[in-house]
Amino acid sequence: MSRLAFVGGTGPQGLGLALRFAQAGEAVVIGSRSASRADDAARRIRAAVPGAVADGFENLDAIGRSDRVVLALPAAALSGFLEIARSHLGGKLVIDVVVPLVQREGFFELAPLPGAPSAGELVQQAVPSARVVSAFKNVPAARLQDLHAALEGDVVFCSDDATARAEMAALVAKLAGLRAVDAGRLANARYLEAITALLLNLNHRFRAQTSIAIVGLP
Repeated sequence: MSRLAFVGGTGPQGLGLALRFAQAGEAVVIGSRSASRADDAARRIRAAVPGAVADGFENLDAIGRSDRVVLALPAAALSGFLEIARSHLGGKLVIDVVVPLVQREGFFELAPLPGAPSAGELVQQAVPSARVVSAFKNVPAARLQDLHAALEGDVVFCSDDATARAEMAALVAKLAGLRAVDAGRLANARYLEAITALLLNLNHRFRAQTSIAIVGLP
């Protein structure tokens, strides 16, 4: 199994996920526009997780080192990045954790993306041969980065590729306290993103770190 690459892995969500998966025994690659920033993040992971295998590279170099790529870019950078990276992402498992948000007068809401109702659908349109899964959109970055804090809740994910969904469920199972919930088609990614906006507004109002759990499932 190849390493797990995190494009935008120096940002809060990407770094948090990389830390947790390194802690769970995955070898990770951090990608950034700056190779030096990526290397700094990899060193931080190795310091936090004794024995971790973590290295940092420029984004396209990081993608080239793995068949499994987590896209944790800022939403505003996603379209431009896909123009550059589409040929590098073809055929790979691409895990989209991007949420296009804007904050107006202290209130978070979804921001429209060009040509697609969700980040996951935009990635799939740009790279038809990729096996795109939208996931980890509702897990707080601050909680992910605090390795002393227990994780809890559900990781709801969706994809049009059944094999990709199975691989995603296996990855989620590596993180203690989280349950994988298969939500079916990639079109459901737009609803996961809307939930993130709601959670951030709750966090702001109650000074909390909220996530979700789906009740009533077997």
